[in-house]
Amino acid sequence: MERAQHIRNECLKKHVPGLLHRLWPTLLYVSTAIGSTFHMYKADIQFYCGERLPLINSPAYGASEGFFGVIASIHTDEYFLLPTHAFFEFIKEEDIQQTQPKTLLISEIEPGHRYELVCTTDVGLVRYRMGDVIICTRFLCRADDLVALPEEPVEIPRVPLISLAYRVGTLLDIFGEKTNEQHVMNAIQQTIRQWREQGIPVDFCEFASYPRLDVFPAKYVIFLELIADQGHKIDTQQFQVLKNTIDAEVEEQLCKLTISQLNYISLYDLSSGSLLLVYVNSFYFILYLL
Repeated sequence: MERAQHIRNECLKKHVPGLLHRLWPTLLYVSTAIGSTFHMYKADIQFYCGERLPLINSPAYGASEGFFGVIASIHTDEYFLLPTHAFFEFIKEEDIQQTQPKTLLISEIEPGHRYELVCTTDVGLVRYRMGDVIICTRFLCRADDLVALPEEPVEIPRVPLISLAYRVGTLLDIFGEKTNEQHVMNAIQQTIRQWREQGIPVDFCEFASYPRLDVFPAKYVIFLELIADQGHKIDTQQFQVLKNTIDAEVEEQLCKLTISQLNYISLYDLSSGSLLLVYVNSFYFILYLL
């Protein structure tokens, strides 16, 4: 009971960083996925870690299909691929939508470019398209590397370092504009900041989005769950303001964040999006079912 009361008291300190360290003082570090679109949650996780608890990227890059990489540095979100665990091929980002795209070998990829990962494993997967799009960040070298290298001079192989960019299918990509989750989240957050400045005590809980292609012109559909600030309540008039303005305001912020979004709206008649407010705890219920 004493431990339970301590946890309850600490969790009530909502605006005090370092909750994890306060609950587990001997905890050494926190490790989770912080690359790709997970980066947008990094600040929230860091708040719970506080200044005394390091937050590092997940130490392994793996999936149900196999084990593919290990962390290259605790300071970045980069991985070494493990060519002894699978044979890797790479599809250029611009060729991903092709049925039979040309593939590159690990020795042929270049820093700064994105590729879909293709793997062949010893357990039966043959040229399996993972759906993971990675970016080759750089190559292992002695000059500017964060990874400790042998003191004795040795020939360093052409080893690429990679980080995860996104999953195929998670981008809002109707005409090639490639709007990612980070863009949408930033647009929602900026819109909510404006509402708070207008005296509407609102925050957002979660969102989901998809490109609707069965209408013309095609458009984005975003489901958004809003919550009231602690100790506040959104009145009927304020809620009506949100319903009437949310579509236009989020789209305006999205256009500011992604110039390509503005270009595609004007050039290709990409329709204004639909932003649908859902009931409180809608996303919690979905996670509970999963």
